[in-house]
Amino acid sequence: CSTWGNFHFKTFDGDIFYFPGVCNYIFASNCKSSYEDFNIQIRRAMVENATVITHVIMKLEGVVIELTPTSVLLDNKLVQMPYSHMGVFIERSNNYLKVSAKLGLTFLWNGQDALLVELDKKYANQTCGLCGDFNGIPVSNEFISGKTKLTPIQFGNRQKMDGPTEQCDDPIPPTSLMNCSREFASICETVLTSKAFTSCNMLVNVQDYVETCIQDLCHCDSSMADFCMCNTFAEYSRQCAHAGGQPLNWRTSDLCPKSCPFNMQYHECGSPCSDTCSNPERSALCEDHCTDGCVCPPGMVFDDVNGAGCIPRRECHCTYEGETYAPGASFSSKCRSCTCVGGEWSCVTQSCPGTCSIEGGSHISTFDEKYYSFFGDCSYVLTKLCDSNEFSVLGDIHKCGLTDTETCLKGVAISLNGGQTPSGSVFVNMIYTQLPFSAANVTIFRPSSFFIILQTTFGLQLQVQLVPSMQVFIDLEPSHKGQTCGLCGNFNDVQTDDFKTTSGVIEGTSAAFGNTWKTRADCPDAKNTFEDPCTVSIQNDQYAQHWCGLLSDTTGPFAECHSMLNPEVYHKNCMFDTCNCEKSEDCMCAALSSYVRACAAKGVLLTGWRSKACTKYTTLCPKSLKYTYNVDSCQPTCRSLSEPDVTCNIKFVPVDGCTCINGTYMDDSGKCVPASSCPCYYKGTPLSSGEVVHDNGVVCTCAYGKLSCIGEKPEPVCAPPMVYVDCGNVTANVVGAGCQKSCQTLDMECYKTHCVSGCVCPHDQVLDGKGGCIAPEDCPCIHNGNSYSPGESIRVGCNNCTCRNRKWQCSEEPCLETCSVYGDGHYTTFDGKRFDFEGDCEYVLVQNYCGQQAMNQGTFRVITENIPCGTTGTTCSKSIKVFLGNYELVLSDGHSDVIQRTPGGKMPFQIRSMGIYLVVDTTVGLILMWDKKTSIFIKLSPSFQGHVCGLCGNYDGNGNNDFTTRSQSVVGNVLEFANSWKVSSSCPNANRTQDPCTANPYRKAWAQKQCSIITSEVFAKCHSQVEPNEYYQACVDDACACDTGGDCECFCTAVAAYAQACNELDICISWRTPSICPLFCDYYNPQGECEWHYKPCGAPCMKTCNNPSGKCLHEMRGLEGCYPQCPKNKPYFDEETMTCVSYCGC
Repeated sequence: CSTWGNFHFKTFDGDIFYFPGVCNYIFASNCKSSYEDFNIQIRRAMVENATVITHVIMKLEGVVIELTPTSVLLDNKLVQMPYSHMGVFIERSNNYLKVSAKLGLTFLWNGQDALLVELDKKYANQTCGLCGDFNGIPVSNEFISGKTKLTPIQFGNRQKMDGPTEQCDDPIPPTSLMNCSREFASICETVLTSKAFTSCNMLVNVQDYVETCIQDLCHCDSSMADFCMCNTFAEYSRQCAHAGGQPLNWRTSDLCPKSCPFNMQYHECGSPCSDTCSNPERSALCEDHCTDGCVCPPGMVFDDVNGAGCIPRRECHCTYEGETYAPGASFSSKCRSCTCVGGEWSCVTQSCPGTCSIEGGSHISTFDEKYYSFFGDCSYVLTKLCDSNEFSVLGDIHKCGLTDTETCLKGVAISLNGGQTPSGSVFVNMIYTQLPFSAANVTIFRPSSFFIILQTTFGLQLQVQLVPSMQVFIDLEPSHKGQTCGLCGNFNDVQTDDFKTTSGVIEGTSAAFGNTWKTRADCPDAKNTFEDPCTVSIQNDQYAQHWCGLLSDTTGPFAECHSMLNPEVYHKNCMFDTCNCEKSEDCMCAALSSYVRACAAKGVLLTGWRSKACTKYTTLCPKSLKYTYNVDSCQPTCRSLSEPDVTCNIKFVPVDGCTCINGTYMDDSGKCVPASSCPCYYKGTPLSSGEVVHDNGVVCTCAYGKLSCIGEKPEPVCAPPMVYVDCGNVTANVVGAGCQKSCQTLDMECYKTHCVSGCVCPHDQVLDGKGGCIAPEDCPCIHNGNSYSPGESIRVGCNNCTCRNRKWQCSEEPCLETCSVYGDGHYTTFDGKRFDFEGDCEYVLVQNYCGQQAMNQGTFRVITENIPCGTTGTTCSKSIKVFLGNYELVLSDGHSDVIQRTPGGKMPFQIRSMGIYLVVDTTVGLILMWDKKTSIFIKLSPSFQGHVCGLCGNYDGNGNNDFTTRSQSVVGNVLEFANSWKVSSSCPNANRTQDPCTANPYRKAWAQKQCSIITSEVFAKCHSQVEPNEYYQACVDDACACDTGGDCECFCTAVAAYAQACNELDICISWRTPSICPLFCDYYNPQGECEWHYKPCGAPCMKTCNNPSGKCLHEMRGLEGCYPQCPKNKPYFDEETMTCVSYCGC
């Protein structure tokens, strides 16, 4: 429906009429439904002898938008364009102001005389106003009301809406001017039937427009004749484009000329989606019909980086972290250097040393940067070479508090060549030998009072932090890539297989993985824990919120490192440790210093942060020492004056701590070390004041240099056939119980320094883990904490594994990987990287058009759009578009539509319902599962590895480079990455959203209580396979965010996502109950029948009318939902009518 020029209107049904009213009129409103979705009112006036629209008021989705030629007001506030919120999007497109609403309405206004509204056909028969009733029948009901005929003026007057104090007069019917028509007819006809409009004359009846053109010239002031004529020609051109025609350029330098800025050209039918430097493939995805306006000459793109008009694509500038780089310019960050080529980065990656760290006693980051927490109580292999014993780094992690999750790193040992060389076994403990110490291939020294550094000649460097608590950082040269084992992972740039054990399978949880690296058989197994220590103590929680909040504060002392290193993981660990520790401040400071050190490793040296937090450590330095932020060379010692100091040539990541003041040297008695509080000693291990140690049921605490213990140490009784070894009265060469092997530690070497009393198995037998002894060859295989006897098989991913001789032997089928998006923007990429992002635009989820080379070889694109609801901008549903070949599939509102974009080709989609999911199988190896709301799971065949891009990452196994932007640079910031994948560059960038539970604190308790089902008994059998913590956190966020209806919907989707992850591993959990997220399957049953049932894990491929063979392109796990049991006489399931039928129609 449109209006233009000199008071001309065209209704939805195609009537064209003339109504010269200058009051406020309802243009179009949704008046015949119980809730009015939209209402548009317009007001015209005469300005300098020309009629223009001066004021438009729209009510859309509960917001009021007021438009004038110079301003846009939303709920009485001025807004900047482009603007997007709650499903309403306002932008300038070519020379139109465009307002589009998700509910199916597009509004275009050229700021002068012409205005156009396009409505979804679902509003047929539901509208009022000057645009008519949209019933598809011209004249009827608009100009014929009952029996009476209405003139256009009478019809128009009915739509008047006066303001509260206004009395506006109705227009006077015009006098007809008879004699003027002939002189103008020829001009109007000549232009409207000219060559430019040939294709249009077939589509849009030209006669009506010739008449309006004549009328205009009659009524118009002669000075404005051009203006009047041009408006009608322009309207005809717009109507033609709307009908799918292609008007050519009818304007000339004499007739209605238009000029364009920069070097752009005016086109009557130009793409409204212009290719730009930041998104050069925009027009390939354009779904709007062409509009008139300024466009770039062919072969050029618009420079939206510098705003400099149209340029060839090769001259585009690149952006990286907010900076602009000219073509040919380059930057290099650690391990990669990139050059700008035509708006895209072409990068070269160098192999870099890996760092593994054990922070806060329980948080481990592997060489491949997989982060996990592990609460052990034993000595563990941190890293070693799998196939040789050239070096092993061991860590003693022990419980050091009253709860299970309070664990501390107590000591680090390094064993070289199996401890065979005389100086081979170096034990770095709290007992410091005279440092610096130098042996054949090891040097140990203290650059500051806070750190000890151990440097080897074969590419291994250890930094051991001592203050405020013990943490260790292991740097390894890239020459050892793919050869390491232990808690630090395998150093092959793939995070997903870091939990691979020596037995050959990947464990599902950190506890199951960590337990396989115990070096002693007599230690207890660590367990999975899901509790959040911050919920226990309110004071600790507030303390942690305040101090750990500094890490992610964008104006805080750590902000300059955010672009290099996302503080999210460090913030999470800091919160956990600070709430969990007895000494909150020490643990908090250790966590902050971990982030500082990680930044230093990336080349960002932070100073001055201790003036905001943890100031006490700067004043703890003893006399003659001072605190320094970045120490990157050796300590001056007295010894270095008389002999050369080897430690001065060693390079290491800068550390902080107390160092001797310039001009002074440290003597051998180590004056730098304050010994103010005396440690206690327990079995040779020092404990500082206030620490707790657990040993066989005895809990000892250290205070004022003495141990006080609670509990009795039981008398040693050995269950037969075990025998007791007492180290008190043995001969020198007996190995004590410390080296007793169990099935789990059979492949470990024995790392022991002294004899330990205890029970041992006789004659080379080993412990079976249940208190008995068995022969090594009878040991079971372990997977996720369950034992399997030799010969048993399990399914891991899409492969079968059989237990032989304690090791798993698995088939090596390549598996389809999954990318999932669910709830309020929780993404998991193909490579397993998780991130949260909420934006209201359309984004590319996955496509195989990546980089300039691949532009022509791509085959598919999947695009998603969030449809928001909730005051915090929470997502309620998603619409998905799949472009494949010349077909487009649109999934929205729970329905699917297939659009053929160009003729030819076979339909590449197979669409079927499986329970609550709609499954789309394609011929190229892409499967899409959608729950018709907010969950999307995309599975891709391995042939696409490394060839895709988008929000789902690049599927190359390495999650660290998943934040690859459209211009091929890898960034650390989620927003920079996700915003680069917008489909339309005119859509505004998404900003940081605040944590929903902080925004709606009144919902937090409800959210935590509801979501605890994920960590409860209901899902217990899945906990050992899929870590629930991430899913629990996502659930709490969503349940807090959905505050305007649909709150149960958000919660249920989040729990269903965890259930689906369990289902993928063949763990079927029936978690829905009549009170928690019920599914109403009985709805589909005909009266008195009972063929529909809820199945928590679905049925395999069914015979349906869409797929009568009952064979699916890809065999898939079942999906939960309602399924019919079709009787034998009606074997086919008709998805349209949701019934079982005996045969299918066409």
